[in-house]
Amino acid sequence: MNPEISIVILAGGRGKRIGGNKPDRLLAGKTLLERAIENAARYSATIAVSGGSGQFRLPDNIRLLIDEADLNGPIAGLAAALAFASDTAATHVMMMPCDTPFLPGNLIERLQAGIGTSTAAIACYNGQMHPACSLWRADAARYLPEYIEQGRRSLIGFAESVGHVAVNWPVGNSDPFFNINTAADLGRAEEILAQKHFEI
Repeated sequence: MNPEISIVILAGGRGKRIGGNKPDRLLAGKTLLERAIENAARYSATIAVSGGSGQFRLPDNIRLLIDEADLNGPIAGLAAALAFASDTAATHVMMMPCDTPFLPGNLIERLQAGIGTSTAAIACYNGQMHPACSLWRADAARYLPEYIEQGRRSLIGFAESVGHVAVNWPVGNSDPFFNINTAADLGRAEEILAQKHFEI
């Protein structure tokens, strides 16, 4: 673990396609948020959850970050994450969504190794960028207010404006960045977990 890197779990989406309350949806007996917290603990001991209005029960060591009232979506999560990095004196902050239960164990190491002199490192798999799975230098916070004042909200757009690098993962039999948006996705995740347990 790297004490200079904080982790922020993005859990502020409404989850309309899955019927709402996505972070509380159960996957093999655990909520998606519980699984995300377990995954985050592999990377860092300094963890927070960015959750919109914040209707979550969290362990005492996990901070809840409330999104700014005039922001929504992943850019709101980034704003909260960068503020959290400042509060914890972290040099970097990694974001990860609550709905990606199969993130690779080497996520933070590869992003950190790949960031170089860039402001952000974004995970990429099979040609698809995953901006919600990304590592940011804490000083990116100084550029965010001007970007937001311009009416811009794209996470990729902000990364492009401050300088980013795509960090590619080898393509394998399963997508480690598979995210759950629908009931069908949740069912598929159950199948993947069952298969993983069978393989073990």
